[in-house]
Amino acid sequence: MESSHIGNSLLAALCLTALLLCSCRQRTEHSEIILPEAVNAVMYDTASVNFVDFSNYGELRNLPIGIFDADSTSMTLLETITAMDCFDNITGARRSDGIADFAGEHFQYYTAASDDDCFGSALFLMRDRYWDSFEKERSKIVVAGGYLTASDGIDDLEALCRYNPAGVKSVSEMETGVRAMFDSLAGNNISALTVAALSDSSHDAVKAYSEAIRKVAAENGNARSISIIGADDSLEGLAKIIDNLRVDNSKSPLKVIMVEGLDEDFRAGCLALLERYRSTFVNGTYPYRSILADDIVFVDPSLSAAVECYRTLRGDRNLALRAEKQKVSYFYGF
Repeated sequence: MESSHIGNSLLAALCLTALLLCSCRQRTEHSEIILPEAVNAVMYDTASVNFVDFSNYGELRNLPIGIFDADSTSMTLLETITAMDCFDNITGARRSDGIADFAGEHFQYYTAASDDDCFGSALFLMRDRYWDSFEKERSKIVVAGGYLTASDGIDDLEALCRYNPAGVKSVSEMETGVRAMFDSLAGNNISALTVAALSDSSHDAVKAYSEAIRKVAAENGNARSISIIGADDSLEGLAKIIDNLRVDNSKSPLKVIMVEGLDEDFRAGCLALLERYRSTFVNGTYPYRSILADDIVFVDPSLSAAVECYRTLRGDRNLALRAEKQKVSYFYGF
């Protein structure tokens, strides 16, 4: 009996020690989190003009979805999100059910005066006032559209949405599109590839995609060699990329076509164009076949962002599920 008592005491002591060590590690890890200066001001500096009182944020489920687009001339992201029907609204399974996935949701769409102030746009969507003019609702999630880079504040936005106590999350169109691209390449042993970034935006799409690809690749340990070439969002733009690959005698075949707001007519046009190039026979050879992958992947970043937004809200049980029509409130920066 005595040795059993000693054994039980020893076991209890070991469990207590493990618990204390675990607690210390968690506290240590928490104390090592260094927030960017801009994020720290938003969360803790009550004297800052950017301070957001997350303690009185409100119940997320009934708040609107916040969207801004770095390309202020485009409404593609908003149109994609409001019209998306990729999920069964009852079960959440990935299948169309004839009902918009965000049926009954309210939206806040913000067009900033400056396209490159990603962080400021997000703060506007999180505030409960339209600057100092009148009251507005806060956003339960922020969807950041357009070709955003770290210099535009996308990293600060992600840090704010990772650590704020209200649970407000963010979705980056750029990064979700790139993640969708890597998902489509899973199981494919291609080591070098070219991405065609088709865009009509005035922003530098190639720079933004390059940064997002490096970031996501580092997270996933992906070692592929990826080249990105940009062109206009048109069949002529795609043709220009293919011709340039041939002139350069590229060893990195075209594998991925990234285009926002991809529709079936444009996809069909791209496929027909690719087939014409593959069938081109010159001087006893098919000069384009070595620069075109057999199964080229199409990725729509706006759809990827919409899907990620839906999955995030459903996973957090923050879909409104209202039995009413969608409502969009438009705001414009000064």
